[in-house]
Amino acid sequence: MVPVEALLGLVLLMVGFVFFGNGVTLLGKTGAKEIGVLNLAVAVMISIAAWKLHTLGLTAATALILVFALIYFMVGGIFCLGYDAKGLGWYCLFGFVVFLWYAYHFFALAAAVPAIAGVKWFGVFCLAWALLVILAFLALALGKPIASTVGWLFIVESILTLLIPGMILLTDKWNPLGGVPG
Repeated sequence: MVPVEALLGLVLLMVGFVFFGNGVTLLGKTGAKEIGVLNLAVAVMISIAAWKLHTLGLTAATALILVFALIYFMVGGIFCLGYDAKGLGWYCLFGFVVFLWYAYHFFALAAAVPAIAGVKWFGVFCLAWALLVILAFLALALGKPIASTVGWLFIVESILTLLIPGMILLTDKWNPLGGVPG
């Protein structure tokens, strides 16, 4: 197994847990504090993984993962301490721009380097995450009544953009970086 891709698989799997937990919380199926703890734990874990990727020279991946980690630190604080989520909503607007840029980056990288054409899927995932965070911005910062839509989108994306790709990376069934050694 290629260490970089295994580490990315781990990050996707952990983020998938958070997406799923946040989705069911938005649907009112679980308590905010327990999912807040999950957000904080995953934020710490993926921050460590991001640092490891940085030491391997993958600073762009580090930055993308840290965007998620910051969101989870904020969500953890909001859920555990009962803060209002307007600031998180505005951060989601910033995240929307970041995810659009990363989508462009992954599509351009896949087109420029045929050996790693599989990274285009990360571009697709970034577009899905961009949709999610712009809807979160509308719900949290602007108060639009779309929490259940955002909740269901979290759950769907947890499976399609995180759990499945994370597991196939972890089980060495997908090699989108073309075997780049860690």
